[in-house]
Amino acid sequence: MNIDRFKINLDAMARTNRYEVEIHGPAGIRSRGLRCTDVSIPAKSIGTTSNSYLSAGPESVYADSVDYGQTVSLSFMLDHTYEDRQKMELWQSYIYDEAYNLQYPDKYWGSMKIIQMGVDNLPIYEVELHQCFPTTISSIGFASGGETSIQTFSTDFSFRSWSSSFENSPGGLLGGLFNKFSRKLESKVNKKLSDKLFG
Repeated sequence: MNIDRFKINLDAMARTNRYEVEIHGPAGIRSRGLRCTDVSIPAKSIGTTSNSYLSAGPESVYADSVDYGQTVSLSFMLDHTYEDRQKMELWQSYIYDEAYNLQYPDKYWGSMKIIQMGVDNLPIYEVELHQCFPTTISSIGFASGGETSIQTFSTDFSFRSWSSSFENSPGGLLGGLFNKFSRKLESKVNKKLSDKLFG
């Protein structure tokens, strides 16, 4: 392999710190996940079962179930408003209310998007969680002798399934060139717009 070609490709590799999170809950609960410091795209696995039609013959393997992981954990930094914590607690109040007990699922189901961004700050891969809701909100600790570090908390979400989409789906030579050109153009426009807005 040509080392120069390898170095050029390194610049285009996906980075772990380039991502966005969009959370959509019931009753207008929304979060862009700006203070989300840690999240993982869930796994998906196909369960199998084996069966042999002949007593001495080899077994054949068949798919018999699908597992989407069903849980994802997000970590947040807290600012002085505790905004993200407020939204998670409000969401949980739609799940369980002291007066009315547990609510129907369609009253509290939401969705979440986890988006991998490219080095040009444009989306390259997106996963959407379906029928998700916060099941666990972690405790928050305090220590008088500790460092003045930023306060954090985490939330576990349960969900039914997820689906994904790729920005650069294969589309032949012309489709690939068009996608590449349009991404470069969009990246330049976004950069100029950002320079104008934020100096």
